[in-house]
This record gives sequence, structure tokens and C-alpha cells, in this order.
Amino acid sequence: MSRRPRWPLLSLLLALAGVAVAGYLTVVAYDDALLVCGLGDCSTVQNSPYAKVGGVPIALLGLGMYLALLGGGLARWRWPRRADLLTSANAGIALAGTLYSAYLTYLELFVIHAICQWCVTSAVLVTALLLVEGWGLRRLLRGELLLEADPLPRASRRQQPAP
Repeated sequence: MSRRPRWPLLSLLLALAGVAVAGYLTVVAYDDALLVCGLGDCSTVQNSPYAKVGGVPIALLGLGMYLALLGGGLARWRWPRRADLLTSANAGIALAGTLYSAYLTYLELFVIHAICQWCVTSAVLVTALLLVEGWGLRRLLRGELLLEADPLPRASRRQQPAP
């Protein structure tokens, strides 16, 4: 019996942590009184004009991204034969999230002049997700097996009658 690789599990855990951070920031976007910040100036960042795009909180967009990554990771476990497509999609989503997080970090440092510990945590999580999904994509492009696919369809597992 072969074991599944561990990187998809790491991806799921990172996405789950991202859902928690972005979920918290989404709640805070609608009720600033719930903001807890031990390091930096989270309130300045959360109340800046850059905290929303078209009236939608950035945190809500981040939550959607992390939920998509979590869903893609869960689907990869459920349907291992689609791992190539799901890994490619997750790597693309994580790349877009990392690039946008880099832009937001630039804004924090050079425009807003304040750092939010939760935003930095999210940036680290999405960058880690990019690295993990990139690892999986590298394995995919090298032709290595991503996840152990079930060798027999479920219907074929039944005992065949003896001839």
C-alpha cells in the first residue's frame, strides 16, 4: 500500500489557517470594535481607503480566495485523477494571491505607513501556499504521480462470481 504525499495535507492546513485569519478580518471589517492588534497599527490599515475595493472589504476577497484553495485541496483528495487540474488551479490562485498580498504589503509600508499583523500573517500564509502548490505543480510537470489514484473504480471492487 503506497502512501499519499504530505504536501496536499500541508496545503489544506495552510488554507484552513487562511480561512481563519481572513474570516476574522472580514468580521472586523464590519465591526471595527472587534479588532485585536498586538503588533503594528491594524486599525490604521483596516480603516485606510485601500482596505476596500469597490466597497468590498479586501478581507472578504481574501476569504473567498482561501475558501477556493481549501475547496480545491479537498477536491484533490476526493478526485485524485483530477489532481493535475486542481493543482494547476490552486497554484494559479495562490500566485495571484501572493502578488496581490505583495502589493498590499507595499501599500502598508510606503503609502499607509502602518503594518497590520493579521495582514502580514495572511501574506505569509498565501506565500507558503504558493510554495506548497508550486511544489505539487513541479511534480506534475515532471510527470510524477501527485496522489495515489484508486486503481479500480468503485463499481469494480465487488466480488466477481466464480466462473
